[in-house]
Order: sequence, then C-alpha cells, then structure tokens
Amino acid sequence: MAPTDLSRLQLPRACREALAKRRSERIDGHTIPIATDWWNTEIAAAHLPGAPVTGPDVTQLSRGDLFTDAANLDAGSDEELLRFLWRVLAWGSGMRLRLNRERIRAVADSPPSAVAALRQALQAAREDPAQAYEALRPRGRNAIAYLGPAFLTKVLYFAGSGGLDHPCVILDSQVAATLRNICKWDSLGEDGWPTSTYVRYCALLDRWAHEESRRLGRRVGIDEIERWLFRP
Repeated sequence: MAPTDLSRLQLPRACREALAKRRSERIDGHTIPIATDWWNTEIAAAHLPGAPVTGPDVTQLSRGDLFTDAANLDAGSDEELLRFLWRVLAWGSGMRLRLNRERIRAVADSPPSAVAALRQALQAAREDPAQAYEALRPRGRNAIAYLGPAFLTKVLYFAGSGGLDHPCVILDSQVAATLRNICKWDSLGEDGWPTSTYVRYCALLDRWAHEESRRLGRRVGIDEIERWLFRP
C-alpha cells in the first residue's frame, strides 16, 4: 500500500471540540490505577534498583506525576533512570500486567546496556524523535526486549516533562486505530512501526497542534491531540 498523504488529513471535529477543555484536566490530571504491590515485589525479586515505584498507599499515577519525575531526572543516576522506567510502565499498563515481568527480566539480563539505551533515548527525545526512537528500537528491533513502540514512545513522551514544545508523543494500538479508522491514515499498520512512521506521526500531530493553536489563540500541545486519539 502506498503511504497515505498526511498533508491531506484533517483533525476530526470531535477532537477540536475536546481541545476546548483545560489542558491541566485532560493531560496533567490523566490518572491511571496501578498495581503498586506487584511492581515493588517483581522489581525486588529481580534484584534491580528503582523500587518502590510508589509508596505502599499510592495506587495510581498521573501524567503530571511522571512529568515531575522527568523534570527531576537531568543526568540522573542509574537507579533514578530505572525508577522512571518502572513508573512509566506502571502508568502505561494500569492493571493489565501482561509482559511486564518479561520487561523487568530483560533489564535484569543486562542492566548497563538497558540504562545506556534509556539515557541515550531520553537525551535525544527533547529534540529529535528519530534519534530517540532509534535509541530504543535500533533497526526495527527492541533495544530492551519486550519494550516495543507502544511503551518506548511513552518513555520518549514523558521525557519532555510536559513541555508544550516537546516533539515526541505516544503511539500505541489504540491511537493507531483512531488514526486509521477515523482520521483515515490508511497505510498505518497496527504495530511494529518503523522509525520513519513514528517521525511522520509526530510531524502530523505537530501540524494539527499548530493549526489548533492559531484557532484557539493558545498553545496546544501535541499530547492534547494524542489524548483524544487514544480515547475519541
């Protein structure tokens, strides 16, 4: 199938209407229940740093929480980087824990290489989506086993600390389904996207965000559009 001409795709009206709501409510306050005890137990069992992911009485995480984590990382110790990863995975998984034990074990198999890939990706994510994506999915293979596009793009996204100019955004199966079925990106596959597709996706949302910024008279983040694509 020939690549869809993304310059012809228009932002659906329903998404434009959703952008009237406050960013702080739709983005910073987007909260997911997490399996706190499971994460703390599994990380400890793997003898890895970064636990606890939260205190024992905390059973949910928000995007705002992860923005704060990223803002405090800077260079970051290995332990801080892994704690950030665990918290992103916990938020992204919610109560669905499929393959997370495998992700933890993949890091445990080679902590130095996993941390190096994470560090490279987080540094690149603020400026270059292609370089950042390649750091965690070089030549179409996962740098950390089981950390595929749906979760690695969450890592790249949260690396921006919620900044409106951050160029990386989440791409997962639910977002992709909306892009295919509602926005008519016909050539977009279901998963396993190459770097070039991720870059085109980020550029599409950036165009839409700039168009909506002009319409609304305020700066619209690309994540505000992703939030609607995730659950239209």
